[in-house]
Amino acid sequence: MIRFDKYESVTAFQKEVSSFLEQDEAANNLLLGVLQSLVEQDTTPLFMAAVWKNHDIGLVLLQTQPKQIILSKPTALSSQDIQELGEKLVQTVQPILGLIGEKKLTTELARYVSQDQGTRANVHMEQIIYKLEKVKNTLQTNGKLRRVIASDHPVIKEWVYQFCQETNQPLSLEDASSKATFLINKGNLVAWEVNGELVSMATATRPTRHNITISYVYTPSNQRKKGYASDCVSDYTQRLLNSGYQTTSLYADQSNPTSNYVYRQIGYEPIMDSIVIQFQ
Repeated sequence: MIRFDKYESVTAFQKEVSSFLEQDEAANNLLLGVLQSLVEQDTTPLFMAAVWKNHDIGLVLLQTQPKQIILSKPTALSSQDIQELGEKLVQTVQPILGLIGEKKLTTELARYVSQDQGTRANVHMEQIIYKLEKVKNTLQTNGKLRRVIASDHPVIKEWVYQFCQETNQPLSLEDASSKATFLINKGNLVAWEVNGELVSMATATRPTRHNITISYVYTPSNQRKKGYASDCVSDYTQRLLNSGYQTTSLYADQSNPTSNYVYRQIGYEPIMDSIVIQFQ
């Protein structure tokens, strides 16, 4: 038997669930980061809830956009608990268009949601969440890391467009241009530069109490297999650790053996399988 609590105040929600989420900051980096941003901007999301079992939180749910609900890393919930959650969720959020979270629970929950709302569940993306505490490898190329600036926009716009195409999150060139501007202005976008040419990029996002997440790691196809992405991520990761973060985390496409190999060589260790499921 579970208790399903829905919240209306984002500050009250954060106060209630933060200690649970911070038990595993890296695995919960998406939910923690989004929640912190909501609090800072004083914005109320579409949906916030916590699942309680035996007087303890077992799962946290957050929805900021119609297309998906973010699920935290869960504690032990039985199949009966998950089925009950599916029923309560369908009664509360209509329609449910997608879920993102730990693979096993999210897949099982999606099955019950599909049955209850009469939709078909499709796997949109499977990823691995990685966590790093210490950089292991040394730099391999003669490049250098530098912050991306406004004059780099034409290059970054194209890279953002290609990155989103390759990660199955397509967007228009106009939107890619806007996203590139946003990333540059935020100040966390860096690039690996070799002989005056940018060859790879990465950014840092969703800072939490002890962790920050690496994202938008991209190397154009003509510069791959040269060690540039490895050096870019490795050097940037070390700088983030030097700035005070205890850990860094990142998502990697489960079907991409190259990126998974590169991240493990740097020192990233897999901590959770994540899945995105969409309903049709």
